[in-house]
Amino acid sequence: MGQETTEQTSAENTVNYSVVNFKWLRKKNIPYVLIWILYYAWVIAFATWWTASPLTENVFNTQLRELMHAITLISSAAFVFAIRKEWFVKTARIGAVLIIAGMIVYFTASNTYARIFSAAISSVAMGCVNISILMPFVFLLNNTEKLYAVAGSNALIQIAALFLEHNAYQTVEQIVSFAILAISLSFIIFFKENDLQECENIPEPFKPKFQRKIYLALMFNCAVAILCRGVGRGILNIAAENAGSHVLTWYYLGGLAGCLIYVCFYAFTKRAYIWLGNMTFASVSVSLLLNAYSRDIREFAIPFAVLLGIGSTIGMINMYYILGVIGKKYDSMRFVRLYIFFVGIFGGVSGIAVGDLISRIGAFQFSILASVFSVVVMIAFMFISPVMEREEYVNVWGLDSQFSEIDNEQLNIFLKYKLSRREIEVCKLLLQGYTLRQISGILSIGYSTVNTYCTSIYRKTKINSRTELMQVFKDYRNK
Repeated sequence: MGQETTEQTSAENTVNYSVVNFKWLRKKNIPYVLIWILYYAWVIAFATWWTASPLTENVFNTQLRELMHAITLISSAAFVFAIRKEWFVKTARIGAVLIIAGMIVYFTASNTYARIFSAAISSVAMGCVNISILMPFVFLLNNTEKLYAVAGSNALIQIAALFLEHNAYQTVEQIVSFAILAISLSFIIFFKENDLQECENIPEPFKPKFQRKIYLALMFNCAVAILCRGVGRGILNIAAENAGSHVLTWYYLGGLAGCLIYVCFYAFTKRAYIWLGNMTFASVSVSLLLNAYSRDIREFAIPFAVLLGIGSTIGMINMYYILGVIGKKYDSMRFVRLYIFFVGIFGGVSGIAVGDLISRIGAFQFSILASVFSVVVMIAFMFISPVMEREEYVNVWGLDSQFSEIDNEQLNIFLKYKLSRREIEVCKLLLQGYTLRQISGILSIGYSTVNTYCTSIYRKTKINSRTELMQVFKDYRNK
């Protein structure tokens, strides 16, 4: 009977606790989700080199985008070491004011140097806001809110990029750009200073052990930034100049497909993070191989663009989603700081430099060489993926990414009754329907010891039966 109860509970959790289930979106966190979707989309679509078109002039020209993008990445890497997460409301508001002021000067000033200076100041402020909204994203939002925030922002990026590519009126672009920016930053008004303070830190004895292999995530995402957004984007620009703007259109449509694929994988597969990592590298590898033959077979240009869009977008979504999962799993500012620094500086800035070099050289032969080199590197990374399949790596953080709540959050339900670590383990097994003798075998401790823990749990929670225990911890059982 105990085993049946456990299996039934597990089955219920699989359905009701899925990360893609909208029921886990919380009303109080909507401002943090919406600002991530709108603000992050604005930064990437309007102010970064990653979406700069080689064929049209947008709100900011390509050279200015390169400068703004590099400054924003460096500024983010600097602010992540300077800002404490409890300051996120104040720093977000200060940064927002500076961004709006800088953009007003940029759109109204006639002097070229004044416009460049205002754009540079705004980029520094963007780095401040980036880190400020990252704090609640990592430490406050649950995984469902994180997933829809990053997937939604990347979908909006593709739509905005399509708009910029096909809109012929720069004035309209400026109005749309400023409107999206102003609306996104307005959500800072709803930020509350005590939101992160109420999200209690996990006491040291209860934190999961931080393992060095977690830093594999840094290596994978640096590779994504350099190869997908750097080399891949540079090659895409060459392809667009040779084949026409329809290549960029298909690239962004592939990006929209990548957003849908990401959510679907988490909805319908187990260990989606492994499948999605492999799909990122596989899609980009195949796309670059197609590009190598696109001059001789022009029909390859479209599947090249679509697959590159799918792989790059999945990689970018995964980059931030996994940062959020691991950062909250370990309640670790150290990991967040190192992640932003290495991925931003080594991945982002170097990716811009390499991609821009490829675009400037523009030789098709160079594009082919870059494609072959990128494919070799990506295939090498794909061989590393079996490491992630090992059980000890999966248990580190991977399984948490499948569910709305990281298991650490549920500790708060037990900690308010001042249960010890071992009492929490026994209590969880009791709630799953195991008998005392089964718990004794599972934990490899004596039956009398389990009985002692059970008595202590009942005393601390002021109850007398398992039925009452089920009622006390009904929130945990519902999750």
